[in-house]
Amino acid sequence: MHMINSRFHLRSLLVLGAISLSACERTVNPPKLSRADVYPAQQVHVDSEELRRETAVGPARVTRDDSGNLVHVTLPIRSAINRELHIDYFVSFFDRNGARLSKIQGQKTLLANTPDSIEFNSMSPRATDFQVDLRYSR
Repeated sequence: MHMINSRFHLRSLLVLGAISLSACERTVNPPKLSRADVYPAQQVHVDSEELRRETAVGPARVTRDDSGNLVHVTLPIRSAINRELHIDYFVSFFDRNGARLSKIQGQKTLLANTPDSIEFNSMSPRATDFQVDLRYSR
């Protein structure tokens, strides 16, 4: 009887040990996946609805210079309200594969209801595309 009790006790210890080991194992959570962006990228982005309403942006004029074959962009923009706006702009140039070649930044003061523009050049003849991000100056 004592031997049966010892076997039962040993088996109980082994089962409890296995249960406690499996309880210590952590479950593996799935990775967090990104959401697909349903909006195609544009060449000009603004960081707020307010800035979108308070500015008017025309189509970019893109040319290449004759000497270094660099891209030159003129982006018509104006304050569309009755006050001056101070904005920061960030320009990225990309090669034909979509790799960023350079990123520049600047500031612009837009006079109330007065047509103006932001002008910028690529640093490399490999530039084929660009993107401009606008925000209020901080």
